[in-house]
Amino acid sequence: MANNAIIGICAVFLVALVVAVVVGVTHIKNKNDGEEISSSNKAVQALCQPTNYKETCQKSLASSNSSDVKEQIRTGFQAGLVEIKNVLARSMTVQELIKDENNKAALGVCQEVLDLAIDDFQKSFDMLGEYDMSKIGKYLLELKTWLSGAFTSQQTCIDSFAQSSNESSQKIQSILKTSMEITNNALAMLNGLSTIVKELNIPNVGNIDSTGFNRKLLSTEDMLEWISQADRKLLQAKPMDLKPNVVVAKDGSGKYDTINKALAEVPVKSPDRFVIHIKAGTYKEKINVTKQMTNVVFIGDGPTKTIITNDISVAKNPPVRTYRTATVGVDGAGFMAKDIGFDNSAGPEGHQAVAFRATADRVIMFNCHFTGYQDTLYAHERDNYIAIVSSLERWISSSGMRREFSRTVCSS
Repeated sequence: MANNAIIGICAVFLVALVVAVVVGVTHIKNKNDGEEISSSNKAVQALCQPTNYKETCQKSLASSNSSDVKEQIRTGFQAGLVEIKNVLARSMTVQELIKDENNKAALGVCQEVLDLAIDDFQKSFDMLGEYDMSKIGKYLLELKTWLSGAFTSQQTCIDSFAQSSNESSQKIQSILKTSMEITNNALAMLNGLSTIVKELNIPNVGNIDSTGFNRKLLSTEDMLEWISQADRKLLQAKPMDLKPNVVVAKDGSGKYDTINKALAEVPVKSPDRFVIHIKAGTYKEKINVTKQMTNVVFIGDGPTKTIITNDISVAKNPPVRTYRTATVGVDGAGFMAKDIGFDNSAGPEGHQAVAFRATADRVIMFNCHFTGYQDTLYAHERDNYIAIVSSLERWISSSGMRREFSRTVCSS
């Protein structure tokens, strides 16, 4: 649970950074140390007011009495580090959990999703260190998307223990209790920032529009603003006009005969598009586009011609959790797919069986078919744009689309 420790640290770090911004601005009017402490206490009270876990909020900010931004960050980070280290030193809970096969499967999911939560916090930290107060409303919408993603990842960890004993489920909830409360509080602070700004009389900040905070399906116009002209041209290109980095073909006419072999060529964290042309054929593979594989593009020869399939479900033995049943799971930001069919053929007896899972930020799916029986299209978190020529009802059967804390737009 080292990742859990880091999440706790990061959550405290994020909250401390928010306090630092507020205190840093209000410090302009203060003249002595006594006034600085008073200002800090006032900021803590204002920030904790809209939260659901006020005691946790006050404890996490208790040592934030400096108006210096760097000192605030160091203080918050150190407080979280000491607290989580003490918790880990006292607890052998994790070692007890991994003795059971069901728990091992659940812990595997936890390790993966909590690592993603760390990334969400990191992006939030980076943005908070750079934002312009006059544009804070726009940045807050992105911050909430990332923090909601961090919360979702922690909840996914808890959900992964649903098939385990009640004792195991209770233990993991206890381990994650503080970090989830701090994440929840951070989201509440962002939602209540308009009131906080007014209460603290922070200068040069107008009314903050919080309408964008509502969890909703975005309109096509909202989502299209982050789809570049180059990406639009790529989505409109005909197969003969493509200049792919790699071609995959079952008949041997490509460089590789499997998609996973092609993915091995993807550069780490590349800012450039890596296009994989997947020729017509049925590819039985389990594919994971990792978070290191950014800006990957899958282009097929048509959603009924290029099909990626598997039959992994939660009914499998040894146990598999819903998150890991995906035929194709995407954690790498900037993923795009066009003219491909994604299938999970487990059938109704397999229960949850995901054909495509989108966890990465800014995933674009165009003219793709998704076939399965339960949780077929799993929009796990972050921003997704899914344009499907045929209706969702035709191609997604049973419970269809499962969406957690993602901002998703579907158009047809």
